[in-house]
Amino acid sequence: MIIKKYEEIKANKQEIAQMIKSFRNFLASLKKRDQDMTVKEALKELEYYNDKIYPIYTAVINKDDYAGYFILKYDDDGVWLEHFFVKEVYRKQDIGSKLFQKAEKVVEQLGYVYLYNWVHPNNYRMINFLKKQGYDVLNMIEIRKKIKKEKFKSSINVGKSKFRYN
Repeated sequence: MIIKKYEEIKANKQEIAQMIKSFRNFLASLKKRDQDMTVKEALKELEYYNDKIYPIYTAVINKDDYAGYFILKYDDDGVWLEHFFVKEVYRKQDIGSKLFQKAEKVVEQLGYVYLYNWVHPNNYRMINFLKKQGYDVLNMIEIRKKIKKEKFKSSINVGKSKFRYN
């Protein structure tokens, strides 16, 4: 496996767009929402991140088989793991760990100390993955007020408190 910067493999952006599509559709499923992002929409999102000059890296197997990718987003406040995805067929093969270690190295190269991770509270696989990578400091919880006619499909427990989740 080789981890490559997006700039090195732009000719294969369709492959990365397909993974972005899978990633976004998975996130929608965590919120119990139907979403069928198109490859065209995923390409537009990929180009957005590329235009912002955010680091984009891919894991490549055997020259042209894309196993996963990550995108980092950063500003003066810090660096966030904006996207992190490994194809189902390549999970549990240490590819995710190697991709994540690369993300941490890029964070250091950018001159930052922390890599922040936004994780949906129902994304137990990612939460467990992050714990295995040594991430166990909860930084913040976003809470907002319910708006009129808003309906919730689930709730989340944080400590002894229960919150509606949408």
